[in-house]
Amino acid sequence: MLAQSAPPSCPASRPVDDIIAEIQKEQSKSKHRNATPFPQVICSWGWCLDVSRTPPTIPEATPEAKTPRNGNPSLSPTTAETCDEAMEMALQAAHNVEVGDYSFGQKNYKGALLRYNDALEQKPDDLAIHVRMGRVLEKLKQVTEAIEQYKAAQKLAGPERWSEETRSALLRLQHTPTQ
Repeated sequence: MLAQSAPPSCPASRPVDDIIAEIQKEQSKSKHRNATPFPQVICSWGWCLDVSRTPPTIPEATPEAKTPRNGNPSLSPTTAETCDEAMEMALQAAHNVEVGDYSFGQKNYKGALLRYNDALEQKPDDLAIHVRMGRVLEKLKQVTEAIEQYKAAQKLAGPERWSEETRSALLRLQHTPTQ
């Protein structure tokens, strides 16, 4: 009897920083690297996404239910479709984080907030995105909201560096009087 190997896991569940690192690795291998800091197409682990038209969105009051790609919400998608959709969302989240990080570095905190918010919608269980949201909310002097993001991050698993930052930020902010 032959042992069956488990199907390869979908890389969409990896931390956003791992996805960004993989995208940058793929871009550095490319001979025709774009001169722009944010290329039109990003690829990671064989999945690619055209991000030429991804402006930040303003959150809607009520989220709409999404219909699976097969058009019938009662049919469950195949594993490949699920991973494809998850990777599309993960690549969009990675792109939004990269643009948000750039905006943050340029002290465009409102722009960074929009991008990190989009990234959170696309990858809500990513510890690093919550920490980034906390950082930008601190810069915008929205301390209560920053604490909420750090508390949400505290409940998630992820790289230790983000967990450490979460702990220290909560200690710092919860002992600082709010304005």
